[in-house]
Amino acid sequence: MTAIHALRKKSSSRNMSIVQTLVLYYRLFFYYLYSGNGIDTYYSTEIDRRILIHIYSLALVIRLFSFPHYRAKCYGDDLRANLHNVIVPFTGIPLSIFCFNKYVCLFFLIFIYPLWAFIGSIYLSFRDSRKKTAHEHFYEQLLRPNHWFATWRINCTIVAYHSYKKWEQTEEQYAMEDKGRFLIEANKLDIPVTPILDVPCIMIKHKSIEGGMGINIYDNFATNHGDWIIQKVFSNSDFIQRLVTPDAPLSTVRIITSRDSSSSSSPIKVKTMVFRAGRIRQKTDHNAIFYDIDFNSSHRLSSGTTNRHWYQSGFKSFDTKSMWNEQNYSVHPDSHERIEGIKWPNVNEMIQCVCQAHEKLCPNVPIIGWDVAWTNEDNQLMLLELNISCNFFNGHFDTEEYTKFCYEWFHALDI
Repeated sequence: MTAIHALRKKSSSRNMSIVQTLVLYYRLFFYYLYSGNGIDTYYSTEIDRRILIHIYSLALVIRLFSFPHYRAKCYGDDLRANLHNVIVPFTGIPLSIFCFNKYVCLFFLIFIYPLWAFIGSIYLSFRDSRKKTAHEHFYEQLLRPNHWFATWRINCTIVAYHSYKKWEQTEEQYAMEDKGRFLIEANKLDIPVTPILDVPCIMIKHKSIEGGMGINIYDNFATNHGDWIIQKVFSNSDFIQRLVTPDAPLSTVRIITSRDSSSSSSPIKVKTMVFRAGRIRQKTDHNAIFYDIDFNSSHRLSSGTTNRHWYQSGFKSFDTKSMWNEQNYSVHPDSHERIEGIKWPNVNEMIQCVCQAHEKLCPNVPIIGWDVAWTNEDNQLMLLELNISCNFFNGHFDTEEYTKFCYEWFHALDI
């Protein structure tokens, strides 16, 4: 017991050796995986709760893999669909490959993930201006990573676990993930969303192709039981348009809202707020530069980052400039406008809009990401969609508060 206690005590420090870090990872992972116990059953005041949350959520991926998921037949199906275009930097390998089945996923978590964390720690130790050692980086990468993908994965696990355990009470709320259902229900509740064209179907015909070819007909989901949401294309507000190029796509603000597990009447809180500045000649803002917005006080934007190196397939993935690194952009690379330090004018209005939407549409769902558009249609704010399995897009957040939120939700669902 003395040796175990010493290991646990050392785990509160980043001075653990690579072997000690690896032993702690396996100790926690296999305990949570095979005991089937809740997050709080591995009791130690010396182990950082961020470590417990990270590793417990990894074990839950395996435990929930074959269980029903709110938007797929099972959690494994959702992982395969959601991760098919997420590439681990400098590998060219989509993560969906390792979700082929539960046993392949388990193999990945036991062998591949620690190996990649080790390789990444060696790389980072050479590039780190703060001169952290390789074993310090290994500790961070394996036990408590803080990159965007780690928090996204934890968020996905929380809502997968919650929807499975509370399905009877929340089925209608999780149905809001369907973009069409969301627009219909939001309209009923006077929540500002992008309007739908009130036509049963539309025909799109090429101006030059003949012989009955070049014709496409799309049935409107809202009026003709179709699969397509038919809307006009909206443009950015004047304020946003000054920051991006004229041919940039509609550039939205991602706001994450949450509700604590303590009570269904606890207030809706904002976790993070990020402006996604669209790039030139792109149809959407998914390849955007992410500028964090200080929603608590100054309402000013930080320097921009990107996670596009996680979406580079093939040889593009081997770009060493972007491996494990988010480049900072004080100036938008296309418009050459300085965005860092600019004050965002309608932060409070955006926050009020999404908090009310969370309360009205999905009051029991733990965490939701909202895509908010500020358009040139009478300067209106509109919600485009909600994303329950949401990521923070490199936005800053209160780490201590987020850790408490995750731990308490896992604990509440374990009961």
